[in-house]
Amino acid sequence: MIKCSVGVGRNMENAEICVKEAVKDFIDPKFIVFFSEDSCFCEYARTIHSLFPNAVSIGCSSYRMWGTHGSEKKTLKVLAVEDGIEVFANIIPKADEFALSYADRVRDCVNRFESTENTVCVEFTVPYKNYEEYALAALNSVLLRREIPVIGGSAANDNTSETAYVALNGEIYEDGCVFALIKNLGGAVRLYRENIYVPLTDRRFLTTKANGVSRTIMRLGEKTAADVYAEELGVPVSEIKNYFFYNPLGRLVDGETYVTAIYESNSNGYLKNLARIHEGTDISVMKVGDYKKITEETFAKIKRENPNPSLVIFFNCLARTILFEDENAVEDYQKRLVEEFPNIIGFSCCGEQLGTKHFNHTALFAVFE
Repeated sequence: MIKCSVGVGRNMENAEICVKEAVKDFIDPKFIVFFSEDSCFCEYARTIHSLFPNAVSIGCSSYRMWGTHGSEKKTLKVLAVEDGIEVFANIIPKADEFALSYADRVRDCVNRFESTENTVCVEFTVPYKNYEEYALAALNSVLLRREIPVIGGSAANDNTSETAYVALNGEIYEDGCVFALIKNLGGAVRLYRENIYVPLTDRRFLTTKANGVSRTIMRLGEKTAADVYAEELGVPVSEIKNYFFYNPLGRLVDGETYVTAIYESNSNGYLKNLARIHEGTDISVMKVGDYKKITEETFAKIKRENPNPSLVIFFNCLARTILFEDENAVEDYQKRLVEEFPNIIGFSCCGEQLGTKHFNHTALFAVFE
């Protein structure tokens, strides 16, 4: 069984005191994961590494932190794993079109394991720069062959800027992807994806013109993407931006729906998104479903398959988080998380990654037996 503990620091006025508050119960961690708001993140990262220089430490900035001690903003959440795992980590420093040139760093980590059974790759990628798909390509160019799954999230901030950070062993990056290969020595690692959105109607539309690199859809069928989106909602094109948050797009891939956030529209009727949608993809306009029922079904499935999980790492999309805030549902959801998973840490991210896919508006769970 994994031996771990989760700490919290709430002293925002002094970074060193805040870190020491969060790690006061840690003894000799092998692996540390941490999340905080962006304003103090760099100081936290350096302080954590200075206190535990022999531990592998990774983290990213976030909008809201989740975990054993509650769901909060303006705080520091830290997970320490002291036993039960083997871990190796590295950084893809430029997670852009040259990300594949760093695949050797992934391979080096993999080759350090005697066996990669029950191993998962957890990664955090800087957002807003279209890096996620490039980072996934670099990771999966190595990991797919070894059947090591990838789960991750895009860093976030207080939702007032486009500055976000990731960190590895006290080094901070504004345009990279940090990753850790974690082998559970005492059991399996299982990954789960929760989608609380359902199609607005029964209609689907074929993407006939798109630019994957810029994440832009130009045409759905014979019409501009904005025209189709407006028609589905029954509103003028001039008003569609008011619906982007509650009505994202759903792309159907291999029988599964992946939710994609709409970032903006332009005068040409194009829709720019926060994840790639390729030509030939079926698209639906989505709406929020019965999320309370869906989340309870998710909890039940995870506990059925993992009656006594040692550790859960939780990725909750920023959009879902804001939805829960608007619905006054954060406290209830956090309570249910801790009831089901006593050792849990998580963050609100700008995007989610699972396997080879990058998407939005979704929750992910990495569950360690």
